[in-house]
Amino acid sequence: MKKLIIFLITIIFINAKIIKDSLGREVNMPEKVNKIVAIGPGALRMVVYLKSQNKVVGIEFKEKKFMPYARPYIAANKFLLKLPVIGVGGPNPNPNLEKIISIKPDVIIAGYINKSYANLISKKTGIPVFVITYGNIGNFANKKFFNSIRALGKVLNKEKRANDVINFINDMQKDLENRKININKKVYIGAVAFKGLHSLTTTISKFPPFEILGIKNVISKNIKSPFNISLETLYKVNPDIIFIDESGLKLVKKELFKYKNLQAFKQHQTYGILPYNLYMTNIGTAYLDTYFIGKVLDPQKFKDIDIEKKADEIYTFLVGKNVYPLMTKKLGGLKKLELLQKN
Repeated sequence: MKKLIIFLITIIFINAKIIKDSLGREVNMPEKVNKIVAIGPGALRMVVYLKSQNKVVGIEFKEKKFMPYARPYIAANKFLLKLPVIGVGGPNPNPNLEKIISIKPDVIIAGYINKSYANLISKKTGIPVFVITYGNIGNFANKKFFNSIRALGKVLNKEKRANDVINFINDMQKDLENRKININKKVYIGAVAFKGLHSLTTTISKFPPFEILGIKNVISKNIKSPFNISLETLYKVNPDIIFIDESGLKLVKKELFKYKNLQAFKQHQTYGILPYNLYMTNIGTAYLDTYFIGKVLDPQKFKDIDIEKKADEIYTFLVGKNVYPLMTKKLGGLKKLELLQKN
C-alpha cells in the first residue's frame, strides 16, 4: 500500500509543476497546458506576448466590445473575437464559472484579482488559477511585470519567449533613457484614458512617456494616476505644446469651443498619441508614443527614428502583426492635429 501511494504521488508530480504567481501563491500547474482562458486586466495581452493565443478557448465580453482595434493584441489576432464569452471582464472580472467549466481550460490566467477570489474560483471550478500583474497602472518596464511574464512563461512552457520579451522591452527603455531631452516649453498631456474616455482636462502629472524622456507635465502634482483639472487651471498654465490621447479626441473636438483660445491650439501645436491604458498597459503602444513625443519635442535627437518603421518593429514582435495602419485608420495615429483652421 505504501509503495502504491508513493507511486501515485510520483505520477502526480511528474505531470504537474508548482509555480508561484504574482500573489506569492504556489499553484499546482499541469506540465503541459493546451487550453487556457484569461480574465481581468492585462491577462490576455500577456498571453499574446508569449505567443500562446492559439491556446485561448474563451474571451471576456469587454475584450470583444470595447475598442478592440485600440488593443494591439486583439487587433492582431481577430480570431479571438469569435471565441465563446466567459464573463463580463473589467477591474472586477466576474467570470462565468459554468461557461469556463464547460470549455475545460487547463488553467485560468487572471489579472489583478486578490488571493481569496483566486482561491474561490479555483475551488469552484477545479481549475488552477494563476494571477499576474503589471504593477501600478501606466508603468512600462518594471520588476512586477517582468516577474509575472517570467512565471507565466513557465506555466505556458514559453520561458525563452518570456526572456525575449523582457530583453526587447529593456532595450527600448534604455534607448529612450539615452535620448533624454531638455526643452524650455510648457508641455501637457490631456484626454488620458482611465476607466473610460475623457476630454482635455483629464491629465496625469507623472506621465510615464514624459518621465522616460526627462520632461515634466506643466500640471505638476505628486500623483501617478489620471485626475481632472479645471478649465480655468488649464488656461492659467496655458501650455505651448499639447499631446492628446486619441481615445478622447472626439470629446475634445466636441468641446473645441472651450479650448480654442489656448496657446497650443492657436499656434497649431497639438499632437495625437495612441491610447495605451486600455485594460491595463498596452506596453508596445506606450513605447511607440514615447518615441513620437521625443521626435516632436527634439527632432534632432530622434532623427534616426521613423515612426512607421518603429511601429512595425514593436507590434510585429509583441503581438505578431503590424497593427499600426489599422489603429491609425480608427484612431488617427501619431501625428500633428490641425484642430483649428489656419489663418
